[in-house]
Order: sequence, then structure tokens, then C-alpha cells
Amino acid sequence: MVDLNAPAFLQSANKFGIKLGLERMQALLLKLGNPEKSLHAYHIAGTNGKGSVSAYCASMLAWDGKKVGLYTSPFLERFSERIRVLDGREGLLTWEQDDTYGEIDAKRLSELSDLVESKVAELIAEGQEHPTEFELVTAVAFLYFKEQQCDAVVLETGLGGRLDSTNVIEQPAATIITALGYDHMDRLGDTLGKIAGEKGGIIKEGCPVFAIDTHQSAVEAADAEEAKQVIEDIAASKHAPLTWVPVHAAERTSQNLNGQIFTYEGKTYNIRMHGGYQLDNATLALTAMKDFVSQEARQEGLAHTMWKGRLEAISQQPTIILDGAHNPQGITSFVAFTDEMETLKDLPPCEVIMGVMADKDVTQMLSILVENWNVPLGRITLVTPHQKRAMPAQELRDAWEQTLRNGFAFYNSSSCMYNAREKLIVVEESEVACRNAVDRAIRTGAPIYMIGSLYLLGEARGVILDALHQHGLK
Repeated sequence: MVDLNAPAFLQSANKFGIKLGLERMQALLLKLGNPEKSLHAYHIAGTNGKGSVSAYCASMLAWDGKKVGLYTSPFLERFSERIRVLDGREGLLTWEQDDTYGEIDAKRLSELSDLVESKVAELIAEGQEHPTEFELVTAVAFLYFKEQQCDAVVLETGLGGRLDSTNVIEQPAATIITALGYDHMDRLGDTLGKIAGEKGGIIKEGCPVFAIDTHQSAVEAADAEEAKQVIEDIAASKHAPLTWVPVHAAERTSQNLNGQIFTYEGKTYNIRMHGGYQLDNATLALTAMKDFVSQEARQEGLAHTMWKGRLEAISQQPTIILDGAHNPQGITSFVAFTDEMETLKDLPPCEVIMGVMADKDVTQMLSILVENWNVPLGRITLVTPHQKRAMPAQELRDAWEQTLRNGFAFYNSSSCMYNAREKLIVVEESEVACRNAVDRAIRTGAPIYMIGSLYLLGEARGVILDALHQHGLK
């Protein structure tokens, strides 16, 4: 994803691609005076839920009165979203109302980028390899958090864990491992056990580990057991106390488009985010933060957490929900959400806007949609996100048609995907698709669901909000 307001030097490093390893990062940080050594960090890895769990933890720490640095990726709308400081309770409440609050300002981002660029020039002159974009941004984040004198820093890994550039943190306060799944298998390994080994690479000597049970709905039982054993073996070898957080431990008591209320370990909590998986993310964060913040901070921090693009209801009249469901687990969770929300089934037939990256398991994602979708369907608009890895909309249509042709049994079921082939529409430009969809939704009351790549959500979210504003809404 490109943000033209971000420093050119940082974005120019995209050409170096993704290269796992710590040597470049360690060399760069040494040149910068090792700012990471001063950070009191909470380190988070996993396949799904990293961003949400990071936001939950940062919000609890902020409500507890701490000045909290939050480092996440990728950004959704602005490059500066990746580096944020929440200054205590007031900072958290401001972020809840203004999603730009706390982001590193453009001037300081540029200045720190220039500093990092000067040190990279020294490395290159010494014959060392140029750092990747993620390594450069991580270095800027470390410098900024040290400069801001953060009491705590929540770090989300970029890819994997063991060789991720954030893994230069030597002694975090805690390490947290979210739900594991089959993603980035070309880089992290072709089994869940290998993936677990990479994610578990953030575990440090004697540092407490909190991990969600590996037995997830989209994971084979044998694979889940293998992954669990890998995490346990790493923790044991590091003498790191390991706490497993069971899935479905929270009991939901109510939900609507404003959020969910649930009970966990005898306490009642409220979250603004949707989906059953967010209950698991919340209980993981609650457990991890139990010994670090007050009970009030746990409850209020959760209640005031916001996280864009994950089953985000950005409008209720008309209903518009954005979900960065970009792999089979994400699609499974999205379908489960639409099935659980009975009020959605009473609305006119919906419109789905979808765009994906070509390197994802698109076939499995579509199979899950075809076999399980249970909300009246009006049309499926397919778009091409503005990203070089994007699957062209026409290829996505071909994949849809192939999936529908393969689903013979589906035609004898009650699925709302019956005759879906006739409802497939290609609109290359996401902006055109969004504005047209909003116009139709305002006329008919039909809900809009945008799913797929976070790159798509990033370029479309502002367009949808602008379209609503032009109609005098939102």
C-alpha cells in the first residue's frame, strides 16, 4: 500500500521486498544507539487477530494511566497509523473519537526518516545490505517511542516472529501469540507446526507467554496439536511460563451493530468490535494484561478500543460493514458473523464488494462463502485493489464461477448463493464500485459488505465515508 504523504525514503525500500532475518536490523539499530533497549515492550505474533489484540492491550495500558506506544502493520488509510502514542486515559478517549489521534506527525516522521537514511548510507558504505522497508519503519518507531518516553510499547510483528525485525527486543514484559492459521506458507513453512515455530520465535528466556488455544475452527485437529506442542517445547526450552487461553471461554450475553457484551471469569465486559473471534481476542488480551493493569483498566480499556477494518460497521443506515477477511479463517469468521446477526437477514438482499490478493488461498475462501453464506444476496461486485499483488477482478470472477461450478451439492441446499453466478459483476475501480453501491443502498436499504484485502479497505473506506457525507449521512 502506498501513501504519497509518507517519506519517499521509507517507501522506496519496497523494492528490496520482504527479507526475513535480524542481521540488517541489528546493524541499523547499533548505528542508531539501540533505542529498542529502553523500551518496555509487549510483543505480539500470530496469524489472525494480531492487530485487534495489540489495540486491546494498548487501550488497557492507556486506561491504566500509561503513555503507550503502539506499532502495527499494515496501515489502512495513512502510513502514520503504524506508529501511534496514546497518552493515558485521555489519549484513549480522544482516539475513540478521532482515529488520527496519536499518530506520528508528518514533520517528525520525515526527520526520523532522514536520520535513519543517514545511518543506512553508512551501512551501505561499509558494504552491508540495505534494510527492507519494514525494518526502516520499525527503526523509526523505536526512535519515536524512546523520544516520547513511553511507559509501555505494544509491538505487532510484521511477518512470522523469529526472524521479524521487531524480534530484536531482548526482554519483553510479555509475549502474546494470537490464533494460528495457514498463511504466508511460502515463507513460514508448509505445516502449522512450522508456522508455530516461527511465531513462537518471539518467546524469550523467562518471559511470560500467553497464547490462544491452537485448536481453531479452520485448523485441522492434528495440525493444531502439533502446533501446540511446538509452542510448549519452545516455552519450556526458554523457561518461559506459558498460559494457554481456551477458545470460546467468553460467554456472549448480547450483541448488535454497536458491539458485544460478554462474561469471562465472572466479570462482564463490553467491546465495540464484532464477531465471535473478537471474544477470543479479547479474552487473550484480558488474560495477558491481568498482572499488568487494574481490573478497571481491563474493562474500560476493552470498552473503548477501536480497530478499523475488522467487521467494522461504519454505517447503520444503510448498514455498511468492512471486514479485512483475507484468508480462509477470516472468511469463516465473517460468514459466522453474518449468520449470527439475525437482524441482517431481515434486510433487503445485500451487496458484497470483494477484492483480494492473488497470493492468498482464494479457492478455499470462495468455497467457504459458497457453502456457508446465509444472508439474502443481491449482487457480488468484484474489484481490483491498487496493489501489485492484487488479483485482477476478472480473474476473481473466473475463480467465483469455477467454485460455483464445483459446488453441485450446493444447488440442492438452501444456501442464499443459489444463482450467484448471475449476480457476479466486475467493476475494476473500487471507487466507482463503492459510490454506486452507496447510492443503491440509500435508495433500497440494502446492506453492503466489503470483504477481502486490507489494501482494498484502505483505499475504499474514505470513499464510502465521503459518499455517505455527500448524501448528508454519517
